[in-house]
Amino acid sequence: MLNDDTITALATPFGYGSISVIRISGNQSISIVSKIFFSIQKNKKLEDQPTHTIHLGYIQDFLDKVLVSVFRNPLSYTGENMVEISCHGSYYIQQNILQLLIRNGVRLARAGEFTFRAFLNKKIDLSQAEAISDLISSDNKVYHDISLQHVKGSLSNMIKKLRQDLLDFSSMLELDLDFHEEKVSISDRMELCNFLQKLIKIIKNLVESFSLGNAIKTGIIVAIIGETNVGKSTLFNQIIQEDRSIISPIGGTTRDIIEESMILKGIPIRFLDTAGMRKNVHDPIEYMGIKNTMKKIENSQLILYVFDSSFNEKKQKEMIHIIQNIYKKNSQKIIFAIANKSDICHFHDYIDIKSKVDGLFHISAKNGEGIEEMLNYLSCVFMKKLKKRKYIVLQSRHYESFKNSLNEIQFAYDSLKRGISEELILIHIKCASNHLGEIIGEITSEDILNNIFSKFCIGK
Repeated sequence: MLNDDTITALATPFGYGSISVIRISGNQSISIVSKIFFSIQKNKKLEDQPTHTIHLGYIQDFLDKVLVSVFRNPLSYTGENMVEISCHGSYYIQQNILQLLIRNGVRLARAGEFTFRAFLNKKIDLSQAEAISDLISSDNKVYHDISLQHVKGSLSNMIKKLRQDLLDFSSMLELDLDFHEEKVSISDRMELCNFLQKLIKIIKNLVESFSLGNAIKTGIIVAIIGETNVGKSTLFNQIIQEDRSIISPIGGTTRDIIEESMILKGIPIRFLDTAGMRKNVHDPIEYMGIKNTMKKIENSQLILYVFDSSFNEKKQKEMIHIIQNIYKKNSQKIIFAIANKSDICHFHDYIDIKSKVDGLFHISAKNGEGIEEMLNYLSCVFMKKLKKRKYIVLQSRHYESFKNSLNEIQFAYDSLKRGISEELILIHIKCASNHLGEIIGEITSEDILNNIFSKFCIGK
């Protein structure tokens, strides 16, 4: 990608609309636009206007009455001179303005080229560029808020601080190397180990946050599970306010997993109605449905374990055993026990079950009683989980870099504990810093840059 020519693209969605915005960037952008724009104020030259000003006028041959916004370097989005032409949203007008610009030496921008120029001109770093892409893609409040924080530089600043900490650590080790022949130790190895332990804890939290970040982008999976005929499908239909799942007194009616997405208090949720779990299944199709249910349990962030309020003690023990097995596989899993059919059964405390789960709710899936309370608590649990984490990783590229950096620091820590030479430890620390540098673009390759910016829309 060149950075010395002038580029243009439609910044608003393609097609018809009330207003369209055409964006131009490059050192010659203001002088080029001045050739096709004529202000309603006589003798007013666009090239003489200060930055962040808007001007009313006409495009050449009275093609359209437009507003032209001027942004001068380095105060523009790209860090170059920029102009934005706000015209009427006619396809004919859009294309003719673009053709006028091209005839005057402007070329059409490639995908993400405006943001790429902002990166080259150090207006933003690479993680902020990706955060802009996330912000554009955000379809819920939580995703939007995290993306916006990353655009503002919260993640970048934290990474810069980590790299500075690693540099400080390296400086202390290098001091020891300088005085190695005199057999003088400047640094305390225990203090150095403690220093690395703190960094390991921070980066480990970042690595672990990615599963939550990915769920925020794609939807937090909530699996509704339980035995046959306990009211899972009725509960699913009540939650989504639609009859998606077939309800029948015949056990094993639900065989395919049915999914529905919704936004719950700004949180994206994917509710799954699953096949009822029971022993001695002879129908091969129902058996496959139960196998799929077990897979979905593994992939879900939260489980609603529905059971019949009239369950006897034996059934409760079986349920507790299943819950314990789920926690064994993933201690981070959130499980709610849902005592259904409260409209026809006597109230029980279910103390044994309650002590094993993150929440117990008495509901009637049939008439909707208790469901709103359950959903409110569900959203509160996730909001608390989000607030516990200062930073949440959204990009898989960042996740891989943090993971690689963590491995290198762990190697350095283990080497330090074993008394291995400072030279080897310094190599691991440098690699760890480089992996962090990849995230913000201080260390990167052209292939990575092309891959990131090619995913942007034209005009951004």
